[in-house]
Amino acid sequence: MVMNIGLRVRGWGGIIGVFVIFAVFAVLTVAILLVMEGLSAFLHALRLHWVEFQNKFYAGAGYKFSPFSFKHILEESSEE
Repeated sequence: MVMNIGLRVRGWGGIIGVFVIFAVFAVLTVAILLVMEGLSAFLHALRLHWVEFQNKFYAGAGYKFSPFSFKHILEESSEE
């Protein structure tokens, strides 16, 4: 719809208008994509730094994880 303005004008003005409008559109599109990609890389690096920072304080002093299992529960109830 924006390019329609340049396409309605006859002569050199319309051609230059379409060229300028398309150039602005292309530059804005690439700029937005670059900002989004940069933000994605920044957030990924920030997450990795946070994970590595938290890893310094992990002692692992606890009990072994045992996943929930109906089979295990039924075996315990049959022994009682």
